[in-house]
Amino acid sequence: MRNALGALKGKISLFARLPSRFTIFLGGLTVSHLGDALYTLAIPWIAYELTRSVLVMSSLYATEVLPIVLFGPFIGVYLDRLDRRKLMMAADMMRAGLVALIPILHMAGILRVWHLYAVSFLLALLTMVFDVATMATIPEMVGDNLTRANAAHRSATHLASMMGPALAGVLIAAIGGYQTLWFDVLSFGATFLTLLRMPVFQRHNDLSDRGHVLKDMLDGFRWLVKSPLNRTLSLQAAIGNFGYSAAAAVLMYDLRDSLRLNADRSGVIYALLGLGALIGSVAVVPLDKRCQKRNLIPSLLAFGVTGFLLAAFSRFWLAPGLGFAMVAACNVAWSVISASVRQKTVPPHMLGRVLSFSRVLTRVAMPIGALLGGLLTHTFDPAAVFLLAAGTKAVEVLIALYSPIRELT
Repeated sequence: MRNALGALKGKISLFARLPSRFTIFLGGLTVSHLGDALYTLAIPWIAYELTRSVLVMSSLYATEVLPIVLFGPFIGVYLDRLDRRKLMMAADMMRAGLVALIPILHMAGILRVWHLYAVSFLLALLTMVFDVATMATIPEMVGDNLTRANAAHRSATHLASMMGPALAGVLIAAIGGYQTLWFDVLSFGATFLTLLRMPVFQRHNDLSDRGHVLKDMLDGFRWLVKSPLNRTLSLQAAIGNFGYSAAAAVLMYDLRDSLRLNADRSGVIYALLGLGALIGSVAVVPLDKRCQKRNLIPSLLAFGVTGFLLAAFSRFWLAPGLGFAMVAACNVAWSVISASVRQKTVPPHMLGRVLSFSRVLTRVAMPIGALLGGLLTHTFDPAAVFLLAAGTKAVEVLIALYSPIRELT
């Protein structure tokens, strides 16, 4: 409790030095992410109830990544051409409709597993539109105070991730996974209402120049590939995402089948992940001020290795939550630093495209990792998958030590 209150106090101090329109937006985003956290716990629970299959659970996780790989480059081009605020509002309303389909189909008695795959696919596509648009407009909303703004953004996300699973565990136990999703549907209205008050963001490219969509895509890809630092950050993230996806895809199976935890305790485990991420987002600002990035990044990643090892070797019921909380703190702090580096080094008129291509390259390993995690769990204990994830995190440490990351100050 003391750690959570300390993290919350740090979160408030993060908001204090940021523009009011940005803090209002983050307030709405926190509510929306609280709903997302309910969805994150409810969907694998529903999938397990329908199929009793860990492979379905892991492949459902993988399905959420495919739209990023398939459509990410196109999304980036139009994020640089269209009104990002309107795109975010439209994405919010469509996401609310998609989530509502699941309990509606269940009430009608016609819900099937393929419905979950379809909703997950489309939801991931719209979430990418919203998330990349947010990251591309942060410099416009806050100016040069990027590390603090990115940390506040992550903090808002993970405060909800800390509170949401515990609430989800209570709600699922009380009213079931399907009815819990209605709270997620309502939460999308929070960001929609805050976006109504935001000004129109700058449009960097000409919408009428439709013939150069492919050229714009290739320009964003070439810029990313020719930038040694940004290319290295993408490679590092891809390797880390592979390992984390394998572990995350089987976490619910480990909790339900290996440790035999009920909904309440599973909610506590996922809440610990949110707490770890929240602590990472708060701690990264003072750490970034006191430490050089070239030393901070490998240290954070080594902390993540320790977290996966804890989850792998300890079978105490809280161990997966504590271990994944350490990994979450590491990952969030790393992502804040890398986001700030990208926003400072990528030209504003290419930010949407470069961020989208980077997301494609870093996410392409996620479905492979998730499917591999599910397959390994059919033969081995989930602890073996956590060991695999620890190995990939160790590779990230080596990349940080022997790459252009060493040139950061």
